[in-house]
Amino acid sequence: MAKTWNQTAAIRGALRRVFSRSPIIREVMWKVRREIPKFNKDGTRAKKDAVQYRCGVCGEYVGSTQVAVDHIVPVISVSEGFVDFNTFIERLFCDASNLQVICDPCHNKKTNSERISRLLKQYTEELDVIEKDLQLLNFKPPDPKNWSKVLNRYITKKKTPGLSPVVQRALNLKEKLTKGTKP
Repeated sequence: MAKTWNQTAAIRGALRRVFSRSPIIREVMWKVRREIPKFNKDGTRAKKDAVQYRCGVCGEYVGSTQVAVDHIVPVISVSEGFVDFNTFIERLFCDASNLQVICDPCHNKKTNSERISRLLKQYTEELDVIEKDLQLLNFKPPDPKNWSKVLNRYITKKKTPGLSPVVQRALNLKEKLTKGTKP
């Protein structure tokens, strides 16, 4: 199954790539940079020293391929989500005080936590609307199979850590739906 083209995501990705080449990134990385001696196989000193960067979260030094510059306050707000491109650009092109050098494991944890928080908020709001609609129909909709399919979208998220409240709520709604449609 081919993925659909997401123009907004493509534009956001392009803007992030532009920002990654900005001088402010080099400035932030330079502050936590260190060079350590590097040696050849025969024991002689290499012409260039190895470069490492200190993670702003865990404090470990890592190589340049295992590090990223991260926004301390996320570009896409956890509470608001994506607002518009003007807000996105304003938050993306911030000053150095909102940036930190972070190793890949710490960055993955932070990014995943923010993603789960955004999804939890989004799914909770969507389930609020679904529950309200089902209550108006007294849990006896004309097409219960379609409603069941809609709820299955949230139930299938059970493997995603942090989304268990959403899954449980969808299961409860589906149970009410099946009870309400029985004669």
